[in-house]
Amino acid sequence: MGFRAMNGLARFEWVLSSLARAKSLQDVEGRLGEIRDIYGLANVVYHVLHIPGCERENAILLLTYEKAWVSRYLERDYFRIDPVVRAGRGGFLPIDWYDVDRDSPVAHGFFAEADSYGVGRHGVSLPIRGANGERAIFTLTSNTSDREWRTQRLLCIRDFQAIAHFVHDRAIQAAGVLPAGPKRQPSRREVECLQAFARGRPPKRIAADLGISESAVRLYLHSIRSKLVCATIPQAVGVALTLNLIRL
Repeated sequence: MGFRAMNGLARFEWVLSSLARAKSLQDVEGRLGEIRDIYGLANVVYHVLHIPGCERENAILLLTYEKAWVSRYLERDYFRIDPVVRAGRGGFLPIDWYDVDRDSPVAHGFFAEADSYGVGRHGVSLPIRGANGERAIFTLTSNTSDREWRTQRLLCIRDFQAIAHFVHDRAIQAAGVLPAGPKRQPSRREVECLQAFARGRPPKRIAADLGISESAVRLYLHSIRSKLVCATIPQAVGVALTLNLIRL
């Protein structure tokens, strides 16, 4: 089946299945190209800003940008002035590039130069907060029209809240910076709640389906997130898929 022929769920499942087979950082970077193509994006970027105990800032940078732009970015150390990176260091919510500084002379020049290298007319960046204090950003760019981007952006935020954390988990594992040690085994009810959440059910619906209270559902989700050593429920979904605890 070609990428364009896939429906939304098949596309999402295909991406997670492909990421689950990635064993090295090179593998993960290759998957970013697949994600770009399957979602019809201009570029995809995964950027680790900070890992506790690692002296090197910007420790992992995996992307689909043109090599000329990557060389230019690194040569000029644009990490210092990139408005998206600066916003991502302290934020938790998705960052639409329209909402960051684009008017100051430095920011205007930066975005104009990025556009000349085909970075993408539109972009949204998803901050990632890892369970061990690491911080990263997952960025998607597009060259669609303003109208098309409004629809594409909603799709991207919906799917990539989970995909971004799955990429993060695979990359951090491949880089060998995850803490060693066994994880506590999730209970059957915890897995049921996470499985339902992964399939798009809100806690209220999960509670009705399982015949338990909404508070209990939230407690189970919190518990399995803790057992899987994850900072967020979407990240727990990604890890659980990797471990074959749940299926979509």
